[in-house]
Order: sequence, then C-alpha cells, then structure tokens
Amino acid sequence: MLYSKFLKMHIQTSMQYRFNTIFIGLTQAIINIGEVLSVYILFSQFKSVQGYGFYECLLMMGIIYTVFATAECFARGYDEFHKLIKSGEFDRMLIRPVNIHYQILGSKIELTKLTRVILGIILVIIALIHLNITWNILKILVLISTFICGFLIITGLFIISATISIFTIEQFEFVNIFTNGAKEIAYYPINIYAKWMTRIFTYIIPVACFNYLPLSYLLEIGNIPMWLCAISPLLGMLFIIPCIIIFNLCLKKYKSTGT
Repeated sequence: MLYSKFLKMHIQTSMQYRFNTIFIGLTQAIINIGEVLSVYILFSQFKSVQGYGFYECLLMMGIIYTVFATAECFARGYDEFHKLIKSGEFDRMLIRPVNIHYQILGSKIELTKLTRVILGIILVIIALIHLNITWNILKILVLISTFICGFLIITGLFIISATISIFTIEQFEFVNIFTNGAKEIAYYPINIYAKWMTRIFTYIIPVACFNYLPLSYLLEIGNIPMWLCAISPLLGMLFIIPCIIIFNLCLKKYKSTGT
C-alpha cells in the first residue's frame, strides 16, 4: 500500500533525529498537561458546569486531544497544503499517476504528535475510571465511533483550509478560528456557549457530534433523545464528504504559482 510506504519513510526520517522528535513530543504533552491542571483548578472552585464535573470535562479533553493530535499526525499534509503550492511540489504531484489525496496525506506525517495521542488516551482512561458508566455493547461502539468521528471532522477542517489555499496560496488564518477554535470549544459541554455558537458547532461544524451529544448518551444526562445522541457520531462523520467534494471541485480552478 502506497500510504504505508510514506509512513515508513517518515518513521525512518524521524529516527535520524530521534532525540529531537522525542523532545518536541514531550514538550507538547507538557503544554497539554498544563491545560488539564488549569481546568482542575477551575473545577476546584466551581464543582460543575451544566451538570458536567471535572471528570466529565476530562473525558472531553482526552477525546479532543486524541483526535486532534491524530489528525495533526496523519492529515498534516492538508494543514500545510499551502507550503506544497508555494514550493512547487504540488505541481509535481498533479502529474503523477497516483490519487492526489494519497500524496497529500503522505507528504507530511508528524510523529511528534503521538505523545499527545498517548496523553489523550490516558486522560480518557482516568476519566472513565472515575465516572459511573453502566457499559454495554452499544455504549462501547458509541465511544469508539466518537474518536473516529472527531478525527474525520478535524481532518475535514484541514481539507477546507487546504481548499482555501488553492486560491489564496498563503494559509488563511481565519480558518484557524474553526480548527483550533473547535479544539478549545470541545474542552467543555457545548451547551454552555451562546446559542449562535452552539448552532454553528452543531449543524455547520459538528463538534457536538464527538463532544456533547455522544457523551450525553454515555453519561445518560441531558434532555436530548438518547437515540439521537447515540447516532450523532455517525452523522458527524458525514462532514468529511462535502469537504472532499468541495476540495476536488476547487482543484479544477488551481493555477500553478510558477515556482
């Protein structure tokens, strides 16, 4: 498989500078641990937010850390797509008899993000140990689909960023409001925000589909129908489809930078 060859190449490259790779990864993990401590301090003063306590929010943070870092690791090519255009590398990709999405995905794989993936999984495990959840097969499937949904939504946002770069060449910083903004918003239950913001991150950018809705089902809280909360990750996964379609359509308008 072509992508496995890209991955092997990036692993070999990272191992040439293994100390640097490990150091960067640990530094990023320490920053995230600082964010967790700040939330812990917050909840030491306010015991709950809309029925969610520290460990409920810790579960949310663990999920968003895991999916965001995974997307940054394996879909970084879209996030830094503007660099491919500016360097002229994208022009070379277009003349190769290989699917363009394979090439973009394989162009940048940041293994330093794996430490944040591990941290996120650890936080999820700690939160689940402290939460009183009655598990069954369906809840396990919902939890797994929540991670898949989050990864696809963040990757979809990266693809939208890449789509804009087709016309602007430079990365449009406004998009970071939705990529990094979605990450920050997902630390807490989305229903604590203003109505207009809740609607945006539920119906347009479906962050709620891997945040508030599935966790409402797992924790059995809230007044939204449980069946809708259970299938919300499946609905959220569909977000990546229009992102890819829009990218492919806009790609027909691409003009070389002449690099």
